[in-house]
Amino acid sequence: MEEYDTGMILRRTGEMVRLAPRATLIFWLALALPTTALAVLPGGGGDARFAFVGGIVSIFGQFIVSGRVARRAGLMQADDVPGRAGSYALLSIVSGLAILLGIFLLVLPGLYLLARWSIAVPIVIAEGKGMGAALGASWTRTRGRAVPICLAFLVVGTGLVVSAVLDLFLMPEYGPAPLVPALASNLLAYASTVLTWFLAMAIYSFSAREAAPQLEQIFA
Repeated sequence: MEEYDTGMILRRTGEMVRLAPRATLIFWLALALPTTALAVLPGGGGDARFAFVGGIVSIFGQFIVSGRVARRAGLMQADDVPGRAGSYALLSIVSGLAILLGIFLLVLPGLYLLARWSIAVPIVIAEGKGMGAALGASWTRTRGRAVPICLAFLVVGTGLVVSAVLDLFLMPEYGPAPLVPALASNLLAYASTVLTWFLAMAIYSFSAREAAPQLEQIFA
């Protein structure tokens, strides 16, 4: 397993993005633009049904993009393994709820879980493991690396913070939102969301020993 720090994780994340730029752009805009349209329309901004649909798009966007990146980076070992989508969906729900609960209660436990389970999704997608096995493998492979992983997630999550500030100061409490601040807020927020998909693949790539020779050629 390669040694890595926060800077290495972020550089590898950028390299991962370059492996699937078109898919990145498509899902980024598919998440940000409809959300903006809803916010600026009369009576918009709070449709729970759209939030649910957006969550589904995000979940399966990560599955599609991560699979493409895994193939192009030489990390894919499970193209023919059945049931990966179901395991991935269950994993996303269970781990997401646990991380959100940890963040809601004390913040740091949620960040710690985020770091230790950060490569569970790539393990399901690239190796075909089930939810429990993927969580266990992620916990093992990220041992001793929670701090650099957390710092990398905080850097990538900057867009979410700026988006929240824009919403706080520029969005009306009721009624339609102004177009430019709403668009900027959603583009920033979903940029962070999409980048976390690549961040997870970047962290995973450091633990993928079998792919190391090919990775060296791709990221040289």
